[in-house]
Amino acid sequence: MERLLESYRAVPPTASVRLAKPTSNLFRSRTKPNARGLDTSGLTEVIAVDPDARTADVSGMCTYESLVTATLIHGLAPLVVPQLKTITLGGAVTGLGIESTSFRNGLPHESVLEMDILTGAGEEVTASPDEHADLFRAFPNSYGTLGYAVRFRIELEPVAPFVELRHLRFHALADLVAATDAIIATGVLDGARVDYLDGVVFSAEESCLCVGTQTAAPGPVSDYTGQQIYYLSIQHDFGIRHDRLTIHDYLWRWDTDWFWCSEAFGAQRPRIRALWPRTLRSSGFYSKTDALRTTIPHR
Repeated sequence: MERLLESYRAVPPTASVRLAKPTSNLFRSRTKPNARGLDTSGLTEVIAVDPDARTADVSGMCTYESLVTATLIHGLAPLVVPQLKTITLGGAVTGLGIESTSFRNGLPHESVLEMDILTGAGEEVTASPDEHADLFRAFPNSYGTLGYAVRFRIELEPVAPFVELRHLRFHALADLVAATDAIIATGVLDGARVDYLDGVVFSAEESCLCVGTQTAAPGPVSDYTGQQIYYLSIQHDFGIRHDRLTIHDYLWRWDTDWFWCSEAFGAQRPRIRALWPRTLRSSGFYSKTDALRTTIPHR
């Protein structure tokens, strides 16, 4: 926090204040900064996970990948996990985050219990429903105009080790919308509980609902971190296609191909794609993934 404050004080009065981020999921053009960004190097960690209270204290620039790694060990996950690993909690709360649990859990800011905010006046303020409540309510989706989040305390929910998937094929968008409305209203599909719900539209005549249900039952799972591509697995001509993933791989099912953007970079070509697992293994990703697959408990 002190490094953040020092970098804030060093910003000239006429310069704009911004964060110095090593990564970004934005590709839109932006005005070239006229001063160094705020030093967020000390704000990237999971501070603590309380399995009994089902809460986590998390630094504002912590990525969801780091948070999920810390919570799945306890059989818990954030109420909403945006689809890309490098999205930060601060970005999801002050910008906009949505995922397949949003039909029942809302948006990321709705699981925030309290937050520490660096305001434009250079003060650190703790905001909650009972303290600085106006700032607490206004801060979500404010895109940094009200300050930067230093720490969040968020709710967590229990998760099972696996997710059973049903991909429902539709030939008309009106039918997809009707099925979505029915699932949201009842929370079930054909008598089975629905924990995750998202839709993919390939064209006006080809769309799918991806319906997920948590389960502790062991069994074979798909792997979309290598040659297989998740969004292509959804496509089929009629009826329902079934699939199964670990909870870890389900949360990051879109990440490997950044939805379907990998095609534009040639990364869906088998020879190029074959290099990806080697790179991931050398970075230690696979050892972490394999450990999570075997240690996630069921509550």
